[in-house]
Parts: sequence; C-alpha cells; structure tokens
Amino acid sequence: MLSVIVLSYNRKDALAHTLRQLHALRDAVDLECIVVDNASTDGTTDMLPRECGWVRVLPLTENIGVAAFNRGADLATGETLLILDDDSWPDRVALVNAMRFLDEHPTHAGVALLPKHPQTSAIEWPFLVGARDSWPVMGCGNLVRTSAWRSVGGYEESFFLYRNDVDLAMKLLAAGHDVHADPTWIVWHDSPHAARKSERWLELATKNWVLLARRHACGWRLPVAILLGWMSSCRHAGFNPRRLQRATRGFFTGI
Repeated sequence: MLSVIVLSYNRKDALAHTLRQLHALRDAVDLECIVVDNASTDGTTDMLPRECGWVRVLPLTENIGVAAFNRGADLATGETLLILDDDSWPDRVALVNAMRFLDEHPTHAGVALLPKHPQTSAIEWPFLVGARDSWPVMGCGNLVRTSAWRSVGGYEESFFLYRNDVDLAMKLLAAGHDVHADPTWIVWHDSPHAARKSERWLELATKNWVLLARRHACGWRLPVAILLGWMSSCRHAGFNPRRLQRATRGFFTGI
C-alpha cells in the first residue's frame, strides 16, 4: 500500500484540487491518504470531512511547519510514502513507474519526482538531465520507503520550512540508501513561488541552506557550499534592496 501524506495550511481550494487528483488515482494505486493540517483558519478542517470523507485527517492545534509531515508519517500503514505539498499531485504514469522502480530496486529508498507547473510547463530542476541515481535533491513530491524514512528520522523539524526535502535526500544517501530521479516522472506543482521566490522564502531558505551545508559538508566544501547558496538566493532576490536584505538576514542567521 502507498501512504500519501499531504500537509495543508490555509490553502483550502488548492488542497481540494490535490485531493480530487489523488482520488482519481485510486483505481491505479492502492493508497491511503492522510492530511495533516497545520492549524488552518480558512475552513480547511470543515471542508475535509464534508467533501473528502475517504481521507484521514490529523488536525493540529498550531503550525509546526514540516514537522507535520512526520506526524502524518507516524500514522502511515503503507510500505511506501508519497510526501506531497497541498498544491502538488503526481502524474499518474509517473507514479506507477516510480513505484514499480522501487519494487524492482530494493537498494533504492526514494524517488524524487520532478516538479512541473501545470499551466506553464516550467520545470523547477532544469539541471536534471536524464535518469540519475545518487540524486541529492527532493521537492514537493517524494516517494520514500516508510522504513527508510523512519530510520533517518524523516524531515529535520528545526528547518520549519524549505530545504528540509534536500536534507532528507542527503540523509538517505549518507545512510547508505540510494535516491533516484527521472525527468519524465513528474509531480505537478501549482505554485507561483516556483517562478518568483517570496521574501519569506529568501530569508528562510537561505538560513536553512546554511544549516544544510553545516550538517552535510566538511572541510573546504563547507564555506564554498554556504557561499554558493547565498549567491543563489541573491540571484533570486534580483536588484531589490529589500529582497536582498531578507536573503542576507537569512545568511547571517544560519551562520
């Protein structure tokens, strides 16, 4: 069985669309769906039992960020987890192929699905060229063996938001597992932040990139990784002084 874990926070309409897409997959994949709600105030928890009675809901009393994924995974009964943002859903063929890949490759602990925007068809990882093993990047749609997820502790809760998915891939690789990615295996990601990063992203993602480097890099690679991450955030910030300030604040907070 596949256990789909969806984190929701104040995006009721996006979540409802994602759940409709998942419901349509039930004829192809034996799945359970667990929605963990991070204390939404937009009526999400009222909508779920009314429109999505087949979904198991775990409502939280406060927003705990990506730690909510861990709470959902604790309840999972499937051998494999599909970790999704509330504005993301997997392509049917991609999901079936990725699950078959894990069945046929027992040394692989995960498959990172390539995020792609459903309207613009823009991809978030242009650097993924051809199928790859030892892939150190994850995003808004990840297949992970439940046993491997639990053995490495799932998402790092101190990250709260952003870079936690890359950290998971790095933890799986460091534990001797393998992670696979194939550019033809898509997860649809209907998010405007994929094209233009928010100020919050610039600060939190930059801070967490520094933490990521401190957790996984050593020697000369550590300062190089930190510097490259900060430069990448500055590129996303553009020439806007306020946005550059947020990226720089995240850099020094991480340091």
